[in-house]
Amino acid sequence: MKRLFICMAVISATVFGFSSCNNEDETVLPSPGQTADLRIETEIVSAGTGLRSTKAALSSFPEGSALSLFVTSGTLGSNYPQGPYNNVKAEYKSGKWELTPTVKLGDTPATIFAFYPYNTAYTNGASNMIVSHTNQVDYMYGTNAEGQGNIDRENPNVRLRMKHAKALLQFNIKKMNYPGEGKLTRIEVANINGKNDLFSAASLNISTGELTNIGGQYNPAYIENVNGLYTLTEDEPAGPLEIMVIPVSKSSANGSIVMRFFIDGAIYTYNVPVNTAWKQGTKYLYNVTFNGTELVVDDIVITGWTEGAKGEINLY
Repeated sequence: MKRLFICMAVISATVFGFSSCNNEDETVLPSPGQTADLRIETEIVSAGTGLRSTKAALSSFPEGSALSLFVTSGTLGSNYPQGPYNNVKAEYKSGKWELTPTVKLGDTPATIFAFYPYNTAYTNGASNMIVSHTNQVDYMYGTNAEGQGNIDRENPNVRLRMKHAKALLQFNIKKMNYPGEGKLTRIEVANINGKNDLFSAASLNISTGELTNIGGQYNPAYIENVNGLYTLTEDEPAGPLEIMVIPVSKSSANGSIVMRFFIDGAIYTYNVPVNTAWKQGTKYLYNVTFNGTELVVDDIVITGWTEGAKGEINLY
């Protein structure tokens, strides 16, 4: 009897161990009717090339950044069955995005549209999405990156591919043979009188990225600090100093758009050449030398804009 008892105990332990291993290896899927919480990550790409930045972290957003999310069944304005989830706040905290409220995914594939920065005034993402360059805020938009499959309760992790809505102008500036202090206090990009090539506001379709310029909005884009943005030297150029602008399809004439540099209380102007285009999601680096009487632009470098989000610039 004693031997039989030991043998049965060994067999029971073996069966129990086999059952435990199977349970640990088994993938647990949501039961019919259950939901799963949406989780997001973000990346920044160039609007022109679709290439992702290899320099920044995958998020490319600083701590505390917030997105407006619109979770749909495919198109803007189509409410998700478990929703509506319009203008969900996604806040970047400690390396991950936290959603308020939590988004529950069911069997219906979800298409998520995102807009940066978050604003409580947004409704369904199809209206009131206005971008401007007078405030120097880096507006961005995005949706599900390609190749992820359906985003639903069985695959609730989505990667949002974000793009910049405006164009970025960068300036490396130095002085040469100029004895003055070289205190640069303001850079502005503006139309000349009688020309309206540069708009200062546009409505954005966040599903396509298309901008529609708003008539009558022709204010300059500028950065300014009366105490000095930078003091020019002959050794190292200042910069890059940056201004974001509403994209321009083509300037109509030489000098229809001008760049003005305020140095030591005087204004120096660079005439933007005819047919200049500043494309959405693209970065333009201007290398500028100031000799005391004029500005010389030696080179313009055009690349995709894949850096992370830029906040509002303080204007004094």
